[in-house]
Amino acid sequence: MKNILFVMPILGLTGADRVIFTLLNNLDRTRFRPMLLLYKNDPSLNVLVKELRSDVEVTYLNISGRARFSFPKILGGIRRVCREKNVSTLFISSGTSNAVISPFLFLFGKRVKTIARESNLPSLFEKSAIIKFLYQHSYKNYDKIVAQSDDMREDLIKNFQIPADKIVKINNPLDYRYINVLSQRDGQPCFNKNKINLLSIGRLTYQKGFDLLLNEFAKVEDPRYHLTIIGEGEDKTALLALRQQLALEERVTFIDSTDNPYRFMRQADVFISSSRWEGYPNVVIESLLCGTPVLANNYPGGINEIIDGENGLVCDLARNFSSALLHVSGLQNVSFDVKKVDEIFNKYNELVD
Repeated sequence: MKNILFVMPILGLTGADRVIFTLLNNLDRTRFRPMLLLYKNDPSLNVLVKELRSDVEVTYLNISGRARFSFPKILGGIRRVCREKNVSTLFISSGTSNAVISPFLFLFGKRVKTIARESNLPSLFEKSAIIKFLYQHSYKNYDKIVAQSDDMREDLIKNFQIPADKIVKINNPLDYRYINVLSQRDGQPCFNKNKINLLSIGRLTYQKGFDLLLNEFAKVEDPRYHLTIIGEGEDKTALLALRQQLALEERVTFIDSTDNPYRFMRQADVFISSSRWEGYPNVVIESLLCGTPVLANNYPGGINEIIDGENGLVCDLARNFSSALLHVSGLQNVSFDVKKVDEIFNKYNELVD
């Protein structure tokens, strides 16, 4: 039985957090004992911890404030747990943390296999020159690096000179049984059934492109369409102001983050992914697993590996939104092949071994 230690700042509601949550709950228990090390011990941030299987051992470093100011404590904590728990594989899944820790992997012992999971396109996401320097010069210290899409793999190779043989492409794992159960929990309606309900979910940031979505939705004349956006973030005030400026108060609803987005996905008529870029858009696959077709902006990061024309449409939102929306609204019997999900779990089991 091998001990696998996952390291994260928190276990919250982001797509990256949900991936680690899913891996912790679904690794092969006949081969592995999954463990989790979190920087912060705050239940309001670590909302998915309570949903973990009871055999997942969770350790907290009790970091307060910004993690960058507690870096020695983080390194020391990882080293201590690796030694005390006889860790075989160390799995770190936070892009910036991955890069910052990469020069110091030797501290955790030669016998510990080190894996970094990249969660975004670092050439677009990372703004710090120091972090980009670490990506280019020490990120290759990891034994393996997980890229979720071809676009992400090429980004690491071309822009940061990561050796191709270090990179393993594995799409994000999703627990479709868990999603199916939650999507049907609480039978209360999420939307006005007399409307054609559009749904978008994500952090309210520039990357997610909600400003693009609002501007294009304002051009849709059919009053039956209603847009719901779920999420929080630094752009919330600006987006609310844009909604008012575009006179969309009656047609666009903002909802704070929820620990069960799946019931919204199941009841929506169309899911919209308006991002400017993504690592690999979990919410798109989650929506397909809930039976909801997807309209996505044509962004780098793997969207074209998911949407095939039968389950949704990829387009330039700024040019073709209205016509694409009409097409996607008519799609029915949408699904995602769960066999692909099982294959992803098998790949992760082999990777951490």
